[in-house]
Amino acid sequence: MDRAIEHIGGIPENSKPLRFLLEVAIDSGAGVAHEIDVVADLFTFKERSLQRITLAHAGPKASARLVLWLPVITLGMAQLIGLDILKSLASKPVLLVSLGFGLMLLLLARTISNRLIKSAKPKETTIGFYLMGVALESSGGANLNIAQNRAGEIYSKVFGKDPAKEELTAMAQVALLVEQSGARVGDLLRRQAEELQSAAITSNEIQIEKLSVRLMLPLGLAVLPAFLFLTVIPLLFSMLGPK
Repeated sequence: MDRAIEHIGGIPENSKPLRFLLEVAIDSGAGVAHEIDVVADLFTFKERSLQRITLAHAGPKASARLVLWLPVITLGMAQLIGLDILKSLASKPVLLVSLGFGLMLLLLARTISNRLIKSAKPKETTIGFYLMGVALESSGGANLNIAQNRAGEIYSKVFGKDPAKEELTAMAQVALLVEQSGARVGDLLRRQAEELQSAAITSNEIQIEKLSVRLMLPLGLAVLPAFLFLTVIPLLFSMLGPK
């Protein structure tokens, strides 16, 4: 373990889950390869989720850019074919208000979209790692009570908080099952940790699926009306003239 940590440049500070597992492994003397694979899978899931969020945002983002440039092109062509857009803008202050309102709608749509994307981004989860830590301590030869205490101390030191209630409840259920049946505590804890992590991943997946629908709201409520204020209203004023 010492040589492995030396090869990777020491215990990493930028990944608390990996740091926690390595510190528990050092404390217990247990092998930690399976648990590190779990951390790697979580990193992979996070990267894939960010890619999916980028893809979900690509369509609305392209539409917003189109609405930003299309009025410029349309009004420029109207000016070339004889509609005096510039004169209308200079003589009718209401058109400047219309353009300003259209730009405000585009800014509003961008702000809402950014917030929706930020809320859907997967956050680094700590769920399941306390159970994995107890499993490692048990694999190193500690009894279940000592394993829970040692894993809890390292968990609080690394993450700066106590384990989640779901993990403590699962820990109590596993401890009761082990006492009644004599089952292998390490396998039960790892399985329970995987189920908790799977539930967290599913919750993130649902948020990403909802994101593609929610991003249509600023497109319909702000981006498309912005096109009306930036293009249609100035063209109508120019074509109608003094009327």
